[in-house]
Amino acid sequence: MSYDVIVIGGGMGGLTAAALLARRGQRIVLLEQGERTGGYVTSFQRDGFTFDATGSFVGGCEEGGEFYLLLEQTGALPYLRFLGIETARNIYPDFRLDLHLHGGFEEYLSAVKKLFPHEQKGFEGYFALLKRIGGEIRRFEQMTWWQMLLFPFFFRHLIRHERASVGAVMDRYFRDARIKQVLATLPAHLPPGRLSLLFTATLISKVLSQGVSYPEGGMGAIPQALEKAFVEAGGEVRLRTAAERIVVEDGGVRGVIIRGGTFLAARTVVAAINIRQALVTLLPEEYGRRFARLVNSLEYSLSSFLVYLGVKMKLDRAALPYFTYVSPKDTEVEYGSLIRGEMPDDPGMIMTIPTFLDSSLAPAGHHIVRLMTAAPYGFLNNWGGSDQSRYRVIKEEMAQRLIRLAEERVIPGLARHCVVMEAATPCTLARYTMNEAGATYGLAPTPGQIGRGRPANKTAVPGLYLAGHYTRPAHGIVGAALSGRFAAAMISRAHRR
Repeated sequence: MSYDVIVIGGGMGGLTAAALLARRGQRIVLLEQGERTGGYVTSFQRDGFTFDATGSFVGGCEEGGEFYLLLEQTGALPYLRFLGIETARNIYPDFRLDLHLHGGFEEYLSAVKKLFPHEQKGFEGYFALLKRIGGEIRRFEQMTWWQMLLFPFFFRHLIRHERASVGAVMDRYFRDARIKQVLATLPAHLPPGRLSLLFTATLISKVLSQGVSYPEGGMGAIPQALEKAFVEAGGEVRLRTAAERIVVEDGGVRGVIIRGGTFLAARTVVAAINIRQALVTLLPEEYGRRFARLVNSLEYSLSSFLVYLGVKMKLDRAALPYFTYVSPKDTEVEYGSLIRGEMPDDPGMIMTIPTFLDSSLAPAGHHIVRLMTAAPYGFLNNWGGSDQSRYRVIKEEMAQRLIRLAEERVIPGLARHCVVMEAATPCTLARYTMNEAGATYGLAPTPGQIGRGRPANKTAVPGLYLAGHYTRPAHGIVGAALSGRFAAAMISRAHRR
């Protein structure tokens, strides 16, 4: 079989690249080793409940927003309906912050300013800097040749802060240490001292600026819509199909050998998968050796531990938001424990109640409560290793720890109302998605691993491109999807030559 492009991996990056290329008239096949597309952005059913595997929200869904325009370009937009997330709550050790999100980031910022009235000057300086960086990021994506020649003049803030952390920059603007906790509460599994300032500016300016949303039907509705658009454009999806080798001959890609030995021919391949698998495992040995140093130098994100609860109880929507973040006492101390392979005694936790937004996700009179915390893959020797009985004990103990935390800080009596309970460890995430050590965000968004600091979408192997949250521009649903758009644009230009 011969194709114009073979896409390996059906996550957000792979689906986006495949859909865009199919709509441009190319013959595309997408290979997904799992039973469904979506990667981390997926849902699963248990006893009448629809649980989201990992994702909690997506930004840029308003008309004209970054993700809205991308979905429009892929043809997936008509198959999706987004529900606005109106409120969120952040619970810190000695204060609480209730947020109204329908006004987007400006309303969020207004709430934070009210909490720290003595830091007004710092807020003005810090967010003016983020806006300037955000503007340069938007211009960078549409850069002309003459702007490239004058790069230091047009992008001086990107150059100056390329290696800056949020914590170090906030130290220049704020005296109150609590502000670090609030302003670095972002989807990253990193404390302020390790979190890239450029990542923060990108997230705020491109994804969170107009608020965040939830897809009707659960997070799995997003990849389903992308897959449907791709197939309607003439694309072919092969599920339960693993790539065994990317064939490179005469200095360029020639196709892919799939499990069972079948050869699929194509002069272009998009590897939207674990970057070690893409650049080392699947390539011929001489190319794998060449890329090994790059791959080994990358810092992967921490993984996650999740508890999925189906509960039969009345939950007061006026008193509880959809999204609650319970902060640890000290994010730097928590991170230190995690990178040593330990689970902290006082973990940070995200709790979501998606049935507040879409009641069809659970049987009548029931709700879904999902708990999520950062976790190391190597905890207690990979969660018990091959000893399945020990694995189950560790998983149960951790699930009960998170449930107790939720009871103490958010929903008293939660445990006795559970009718369904499942948990996912980093090993679960690694098994289903093939991400390195179950990394929740692919690469950690540290200074130096954002934008130009990430592996490029076009590789040194002619015909091989990368997409997904290991490559440019960044992680997250929108970031991974944009990487697919970047790869598709490069391939379209190459094929027109």
